[in-house]
Amino acid sequence: MTAGQAQRDEPAGRRDVRLCFLGFGNVARAFCTLLAAQAHVLGSRHGLRVVITAAGTRHGGLLGPEGRAPAEVLATIRDGPPPQAARPAGELLAASAADVLVELTEMGDLSRLATGTRRRGGGPAPVPAATGHILDAFRLGMDVVTANKAPIAWSWPQISAAAAAAGRRIRFESTVMDGLPVFSLLEFALPDCALLGVEAVFNGTTNFIIDALGSGRTLDDALGEMQAAGLAEADPANDLDGWDAASKAAALANVAMGADITPLDVERVSLRDVAAERIAEARGRGRRVRLVTSIRRDPAPAPVGGPVHAGMRAEELDIDHPLAAVGGDSLGALLHTDLMADVLVCERRAYVPQTAYGVYADLLHLCRTS
Repeated sequence: MTAGQAQRDEPAGRRDVRLCFLGFGNVARAFCTLLAAQAHVLGSRHGLRVVITAAGTRHGGLLGPEGRAPAEVLATIRDGPPPQAARPAGELLAASAADVLVELTEMGDLSRLATGTRRRGGGPAPVPAATGHILDAFRLGMDVVTANKAPIAWSWPQISAAAAAAGRRIRFESTVMDGLPVFSLLEFALPDCALLGVEAVFNGTTNFIIDALGSGRTLDDALGEMQAAGLAEADPANDLDGWDAASKAAALANVAMGADITPLDVERVSLRDVAAERIAEARGRGRRVRLVTSIRRDPAPAPVGGPVHAGMRAEELDIDHPLAAVGGDSLGALLHTDLMADVLVCERRAYVPQTAYGVYADLLHLCRTS
């Protein structure tokens, strides 16, 4: 690139993008680290200066409508509680004067939401706390980026209707496969393709444990390694008992297939019920056990189609099956489409930085299309 070309590529002006964070755990910190590292690129290539006007956690908050650099906020919060008292999420949002809510609160114990009554055709769906945060942001004129799968899995019809009514946008690439573009792939790279079904390995923690069990390690030993690395929660129930994968299945089915289901509609299997001997024996026969989440639509006349079903099973896959090679802490999905046939997407080592990149890509998309 010549100096003249570089000068022509420079943005004519630079605009501030003000963020309000709800939740400031591992993903939020990795996202702030990425924003700080990309500050020059965001400015020179995209004409953006990203500032944080508020950050809220359970232990405290940070509010400054004038905005602080991500590196400054990260340094302030990284090693201790935020310097200000905790505020209710709605109050912090209203005071933040932000353009975008970055919703990264914890999902919590998803089995508690499952005590609700709603299954297909049943009563009202349980409402995650994050759903309220997102609806508040729309009412305040903010767009939303989230990696929290619970609102998309449990409240998608309400959220999508509220976004349309308010003229706001929400991006959520990191809710299903960390930073691996699945929603964006379907939306931008596969125009006019209908998603007919999915086979996926959605949970890196259980996938890692399965391969560890196949090599003779214990569940507790493998889980402990994932927790020590910060890749599994202290309470592993969402991973081990299938709630994480069920939520991802519901989110993908709702958005990409118009399913209107919740994780209660997804048949689950617990890794605790999969015998280590079965995993090892399958490996000895040249096969691989995987917790496969399947989503399919019943045949019905176009364009509506039949109802969508989703469920998980511990499957023994032939070694040449695409998902058999998705080992360890990797993720993969085989997307069955009408026009492009089968498309395989895979992410090796699904870690926190990849999730943070998905949030970054979503934010950049909002900024470039506003």
